[in-house]
Parts: sequence; structure tokens; C-alpha cells
Amino acid sequence: MSENQTPVVFTGKAGEYFGIWIVNLLLSIVTLGIYSAWAKVRRKKYFYNNTLLDGVGFDYHANPINILKGRIIAFVLFVIYSVVSGINPAFGLLMAFILFLALPWIIVRGMMFNARNSSYRGLRFDFNGKYGEAIKVFIGYTLLIIVTLGLAIPFVAQRTQKFVISGHKFGVSNFKMEALVKDFYKIYLVIFIIPLLGIVAAIAIPAYQHYKVKAASHVSSYQTQHFSQASTSVKADMDTGGFIKVADVTTTEPVTTENYATEDAATADANMSEAEYLKNLTPEELAEYNKLIKAAEANNPDAGMTTPKKDSLAGAFAGLIGKWGIAAAILAGLIAMLLYLAVIFSFAAYMKSRIHNLVFNNTTLEHIGFFSNQRMRDLLLLYITNTIALICTLGLATPWVHIRMAKYTANHLALTGETDWDKFVGEKKDASRALGEEIADMFDVDISFG
Repeated sequence: MSENQTPVVFTGKAGEYFGIWIVNLLLSIVTLGIYSAWAKVRRKKYFYNNTLLDGVGFDYHANPINILKGRIIAFVLFVIYSVVSGINPAFGLLMAFILFLALPWIIVRGMMFNARNSSYRGLRFDFNGKYGEAIKVFIGYTLLIIVTLGLAIPFVAQRTQKFVISGHKFGVSNFKMEALVKDFYKIYLVIFIIPLLGIVAAIAIPAYQHYKVKAASHVSSYQTQHFSQASTSVKADMDTGGFIKVADVTTTEPVTTENYATEDAATADANMSEAEYLKNLTPEELAEYNKLIKAAEANNPDAGMTTPKKDSLAGAFAGLIGKWGIAAAILAGLIAMLLYLAVIFSFAAYMKSRIHNLVFNNTTLEHIGFFSNQRMRDLLLLYITNTIALICTLGLATPWVHIRMAKYTANHLALTGETDWDKFVGEKKDASRALGEEIADMFDVDISFG
């Protein structure tokens, strides 16, 4: 941390927050969700109060009654939608379309509500995003993504971040986000390329494996055929006392000897059992015979394996599969799930760290800048360990997980430049009071970007 940076500090503790979290959970269950409005205010207050700048924490001022009213209205609308959809699906689609058109208005009101109920050193935040711009960002650009088959996603992400960040105010001072579209494309390029490589690999690898299997099948057939020919010739030649000359047991050239046996003698020897044949060989001939057999089996391991031996191995393998099949299937499923989670977590860690750094490092509040240095590998480790903790504790580690994430975010975020808060608040305090409209209190929509 350099001298002109003011670090963000989070002082929350898992033990303290666990007490708040468990009480919120139990009371929300007992009251059938009614207490959830108070639970949200308690939770936000705890995190705001424990997030410090220059030793002073933020504050959250929302009235739980207003949040409860908003949730009741949302619940009533949902019930109406469900009933209407059951009576006439066409009306249900119409209501869904109306909700889609109202989405920009809901998002703007939600951000107004959260901003106006947040403060630092007694000075409130605000959001003054325009509805026309919200319609363009949340509806127009959504359609653009569809038309461009996803290629416009980085452009839309940049426009969305700019609308959200630049629409916020501290007092009467506007935040400004100046990250460029090309910077977003650089980040999203990895997201585009990796799945594309995965698709290519999914097609190429099976095709290559199929080619290898087919080629190996041809080679195996070829070797087996010529191994048999070579073995028959070897027996015939040895029986006649000839000197064997073998260049390659898999060659298509016939095996030669200095003294050729007659066709009848070769046929008789070919029909002779292997055991009887081997008894009649001299030690030198037996050594030469074994040498040739080993050379042939090295090129074709299955050539010298008898049918009973193959059947025995197959039976043992089948028995092993039958005994361990269920365990193996479970293990394979777990490995597949872990690989899937690793891929998902890797993408999430990459996107969150890169977008978070890009947005904050290009955001200013008058003369104050921001510095963020989150790293993908840190977030990936957090995601993995948090997931393991949640699974092992059946969700009871949720407070610990929330505290860890808040601490990591704070520890990798700082303000740059002079932070003379007394002067800043003194200049802006009167003007901010004139903006104290509370028409958005009925709306409680959590919006999170980057």
C-alpha cells in the first residue's frame, strides 16, 4: 500500500455475525418470512458499520417496514401472475412481458432505495440514473446480445457498468467510470476462446481416438496373420534341421532356410501339438524358437495368448467390475462433479477479479480515485474452500463464508489521492439535504455488478 492510498478495512468477525445470522434465520422461519425485512437491515448494518475508511464506518438507514411493504406488494403481484397464468396462459405471458418492460424502472428504483439509505460520515449516497437510459441498457442492449449471438456481451457489460457507477452520487458529487469497451473485450475474450477450444477438443479427441483404434485393429490383424505364418514356417524349418534366417517376423516375405522341407512335412509339423513339438527340439533350437515367439508377441501381445487364458482374464475383470462397479460409478460421478465445479469456479473467479479491478481502477469521485488488485487464484481458493466448508457444515458456515469474502474485498481495495473528508462533507452537506426525496422507499431491489 503506497503512502497516498487509504485502505478499506473490514473488522467484522465470524463469531459475532453468526449470532446475528442464526437469530435472523430462526425468526424468519418462525414468522413465515415476515421478519426477513428486519433481518436484512440487521445484516446490512453489520457489514456497513464494520467497513471502515480512515477509521470511520458506513451506515445503513433503511426502515424494515418499508422493505416489508415492498415485499408484500411483490408477493401479491406474484400470486396474481400465478393465478392468471393458470386460468389463461396468454394473460400470464402478457404479464411477464409487462414485467420485462417495467424491469428498468424497478432496477432504477431499487438502486435509489439502496443508495439513499447508505451513508458515510453522515452524508447520504444517491442514484440519479435516467429511466430512458435504463430502458436502453436493460432492454435495448439485451436484444442486441440476442441479435449478435452474444458477441455484444462485453459492450453491454461496459455500458451497464457505466450506467450504474456513473449514476451514483456521494452528496452532490458524481462517481465516474471511464473503462473502455475494448478493455471489457480483452477480459471476455478468454471466456469466448476457452469454450471454443473445448468444443474443438470434444470433436477432435474422439475422432483421433477412433482413428487410433481403427488403425490398431488393422495392425493387430496383420500381425496375427503373419505371426501364424512365421510360427508354422519356423516349426517346419527346425524339423528339417535347416538354419533359420529371419529378418522380421511380421514381414510379408516368406521365412527362408538353407534346406527346404517338403510341403507334406511342413503340414504334418503344423498339425503337431505344441507340447510334442517342443519335446523334439534341441536346446539350441528351443532357444531360437522362444526368441522368435517373444519377438512376435512384443509386436502383438495378444498373439500368444490362448483362449482359456483370455477367458480367465476377462472373467476376473468382469468380477472386479461387478464387485466395485457401484463404488467406481460413484467415484467417477464425484470426480466429474468436482471438475465441473472447478471449471465454474475458475470462470467466476476470473470474471469477478478482472471486472472488479477494471471497474474500480477506472472510477473516480471528484479528485479521489480507487485501486483494486484482486487475483483470480485467491478468489478461486476462496470459492473452493468456502464450498467445502458449506457442504461439511450443512450450511452453518455461511456467516464465516460471508465474513471471509467481505474481508478479501476490503483488503484488496483502497482509495487514492487526498481524502479530506471534513472539507468534502462541509462543502456538500447542505446541498445533499435538498435531495432527500424518499419516493423509492417502497422498492427493495438488490443490484450487484462487478
